[in-house]
Amino acid sequence: MEMLARVTVRGAKYFIGNIDGKELDSAAIFVDVELRGETASGMCTNELKVEKSEIVKGILHNPMPFVAEVTMMQTTNGKVNGDRNIVTSIKPVALEAKGAKVAA
Repeated sequence: MEMLARVTVRGAKYFIGNIDGKELDSAAIFVDVELRGETASGMCTNELKVEKSEIVKGILHNPMPFVAEVTMMQTTNGKVNGDRNIVTSIKPVALEAKGAKVAA
């Protein structure tokens, strides 16, 4: 299932390399999420896995934080707690603090 979400991106990272003979291409973004519960209030940062490092490389020139539209693919392994969202695209929309446009 594909989903579209508007998020505040606080950070991003990627890794391309070889570990123990295995070629890796991994990436992640860190986005604001709301804390929930009777004894919680505010926001925290959550890591979202990104499909390929090239997606993250394409946003690193933007000052962070910024607001973006992200497309995610929901996947599962069929087990309890096996659901996972993988970001397949990131489209910067605005700088969070200033509301100014950012480069796509």
